Amino acid sequence: MRDLRSLKAEHISRARTMRLFYAHSTCALGGGKIMSRRDTQQAHERAQVAAFLAWFNKRYRANFQVIAEPNPPEAIINSGRTKRWIEVTDAFWSDEYAIDEYSYATPGERHRPIAKGPHLNPDATFAERFVEVIRKKFEKPSYLPSLALYGPGYLLVPINYPLFTRGTLDYMHEAWAAAAINDLGCFRAIYTTNRASSIYVQRWTAYPR
Repeated sequence: MRDLRSLKAEHISRARTMRLFYAHSTCALGGGKIMSRRDTQQAHERAQVAAFLAWFNKRYRANFQVIAEPNPPEAIINSGRTKRWIEVTDAFWSDEYAIDEYSYATPGERHRPIAKGPHLNPDATFAERFVEVIRKKFEKPSYLPSLALYGPGYLLVPINYPLFTRGTLDYMHEAWAAAAINDLGCFRAIYTTNRASSIYVQRWTAYPR
């Protein structure tokens, strides 16, 4: 099991990557104005969509491009005569870790690092939060108009958990199997992105169940 101290360099690299995408997005978000955490989050979501589409297009020999960002959903995508949509929802280890990540990545904001611990049952904690963020999206009626216009969309879930291992997946599958979710049918598939995994983009094969 990797500890938080051994992951310090990786954490800094990840946050610097978020800052880079933030910088590239400033023109679209308003030029020289002071950017908020929401602006940083939007830049992060755009980066996730771009990474997902690069992987998806290569894997399935498609040519999907973002043609609109109505928010929600994050992106309307088009390839030939086919239009689909993507929604992004981050799964953080904890609220404290989310604050740690975004406070470091947001220019002008004081960094508020997560406590050193000990952190009890971190895999179980993350697995429950992973399922919960998906449940909220599945039960949200605001995606029904997108479903009506374009059919079911893709739910993209960036995993933000620095202690992720193969064993974490067991906890995630157990939490998923035990969850009661009122699925409105808005999503055709769930994909995860994960910097702590050797495979960055993966389909969450437990859905559909």
